[in-house]
Amino acid sequence: MMGTALAEEERLSLLLRQIKWAEEKTEFYRTAFEREGIQAASVTSFADMARLPFWEGAEEEGADAPFFMLTLPLSGVLRMSMLRDTEEHGKIHCYTQGDVARQVQTVADMLTVCGLNRASTALLAGDFTDSRTLDLQYALDGIGATVLPCADGAAAMRLLRAAVPDTIIVWEDVLPAILDSLADFRIHRLITVGTHIMPQSFARAFAEQQGARHAHIFARAQMGALIGCSCAAGEGIHLEERLFFAEVIDAGGNASRADGAHGELVLSTLTAEAEPVLRYRTGISVRLARGNCGCGDARLRIIEE
Repeated sequence: MMGTALAEEERLSLLLRQIKWAEEKTEFYRTAFEREGIQAASVTSFADMARLPFWEGAEEEGADAPFFMLTLPLSGVLRMSMLRDTEEHGKIHCYTQGDVARQVQTVADMLTVCGLNRASTALLAGDFTDSRTLDLQYALDGIGATVLPCADGAAAMRLLRAAVPDTIIVWEDVLPAILDSLADFRIHRLITVGTHIMPQSFARAFAEQQGARHAHIFARAQMGALIGCSCAAGEGIHLEERLFFAEVIDAGGNASRADGAHGELVLSTLTAEAEPVLRYRTGISVRLARGNCGCGDARLRIIEE
């Protein structure tokens, strides 16, 4: 099974609808657009995205108002979660029922591409107050896999005495805490989740030591959901194009989404109802690769440089 690639027309339609929704429903985006002298209606192509402001100042502008980007009243929110990329920083993110349903479906598709199915047994290690870990849990439930959820090494050890998983799904910041628990087990498949497109060296080393297949899922708290997953055939990650739009900017701030374009990765949501995010600068230097990957997936690949 390969990931779902959207036609250009469908991707543009989703992007324009997201921009219009953000302008209509949030004072933050209305004000930001007004400062740049633009309106959502004047954005009609991918190239017009370069006219929109970057999201980089959003956290400072909303420091005293956690819900400054929320598009609807709290009665319309299904889930509210604190997302963290590091222990020091956290971001409150809200989701509608539709947001959660779309995210769980795309994560289920990622895991299926990684080889999981209803016969799989997966140890899921992470912070279960983080919505993205819950998405992994519900995706595994939907696939029908047996799930062993844990948040630390002690819980992992007790679960591993009860059942031996063929798959470990773990946030990279949690992996060091459970390594001792995994020492006596042979792992067939390792799926790491982290804030960089390339998995960290200690995660790669553990996978090699185990002789395990290693896939990596890219995540950033600011985007609210899991962004894309690697495949066995190529470098980098395949972007989840049903949820996100990617471009790169060079040192002069010029934007491109062309095949082979180099620069800083900039991400926008396509279907977020509760909290749309437009043009978030990740700070990661990447190259964009289009066309079929060796795995047969036609979705955009993002390769960290």
